[in-house]
Amino acid sequence: MIVGLGLIAPFFIYILSGVIAQILLRHGADQQRWLDAFVFYLALPALLFQSVRTVPPGAESLVGFLAVTTTMTGMMFVIGWFIGRGNQAEDHRAVFGLAASYSNIGYMGPALTVAVLGPAAGAPAAFVFCADVLLIFTIWPMMIGDGTGGSARLWQSMRKVITHPFILATIAALLFASTGWSLPKFIDTPLTGFQHAAAPAALFSLGLTLARNRGGHVETRLGACLAVKLIIHPLAVALAFMLVSGFDPIWVATAIIMGALPPAANVYVMARAEGISVALSARAVLYGTLFSAVTLPVVISLFA
Repeated sequence: MIVGLGLIAPFFIYILSGVIAQILLRHGADQQRWLDAFVFYLALPALLFQSVRTVPPGAESLVGFLAVTTTMTGMMFVIGWFIGRGNQAEDHRAVFGLAASYSNIGYMGPALTVAVLGPAAGAPAAFVFCADVLLIFTIWPMMIGDGTGGSARLWQSMRKVITHPFILATIAALLFASTGWSLPKFIDTPLTGFQHAAAPAALFSLGLTLARNRGGHVETRLGACLAVKLIIHPLAVALAFMLVSGFDPIWVATAIIMGALPPAANVYVMARAEGISVALSARAVLYGTLFSAVTLPVVISLFA
C-alpha cells in the first residue's frame, strides 16, 4: 500500500497543482484550450507512439487480450446503466453507464502504467485505449438517441474515433514498427521530450477542469457507479484473466490498472456536449478522481 501510494502520489500532485492554479487564477475554460491542444495533439500522441513503435512482447495475443478487456468495460457500462434506472433526478442512464465504465485511459492511463510497470506497459495501455474508445463511442450515441438521427450520431462518433490523435499515433507506431527502422535522433529527441511532458501537462489540465466543476453530494446511485468503476472493474478484469490465461503478465497488470482508473474527464465533456446530466457527470469525474486516491494505491501495490 505504501509503495503504491508513493508511485501514484506524483500524479495526484500534478492534479492538485492544477486545482490550486485554477482556484488562485480563476481562468476560464477558453484560456486552457492551448494547454489541452498541446496535450491532445502532441504530448500524449508522442507518448503512445514512443511506447508502441517497437514490437512489444505479448503482441501476438492482442486480439484475445482486447476481447477480454473490452468485454469487461462493456459489462461495467451495462451495470451502470441499470443502476441509473429510475433515479429521482431523471438523470440519463447513459451517464451512469459512463461513470461506471469509462476509465481515464487517455490522460492518466499510459503515463501511470508506464511509471508503475515500465516501458513495456505503454503498448498494452495504448491498445486498451483504442479498443475502449471505439466501444464507448459506439455505445454512447445509441444509448442517448431517441430513435431519430441514430445513424448520423453513430457516424459522427465513428469519425471522431477514426481521426482521434491517440488512435492515429498508435496506428502510425504499429506501421513504423513493422518496417524495422529506427528513428533518426533529430526526430526521436523531440518526441521523447513531448513524451515526458505528457503526464504533468495532462494531469495539470485535468486539475484545472476539476476545480471549475465542483460538485455537490454523492447520491447513492452515483456512489454505486463509482464503486463499480474503482473496485468492481479491476476485480472483474483480474478474474477474467484468471479464467482466460496465457497472456503476458505485464499486459495483464496494465489491463487491471487501466480498469482501476477513475472516470475519464470525457464523461463530463460528452454529457455537456449533449446537454444531459451535466452536473451528474461533473460529480462523477470529481469524486471518482478523489476516491481513486485511496483505491488506486491498493491496486498498484499488487504489482509494485
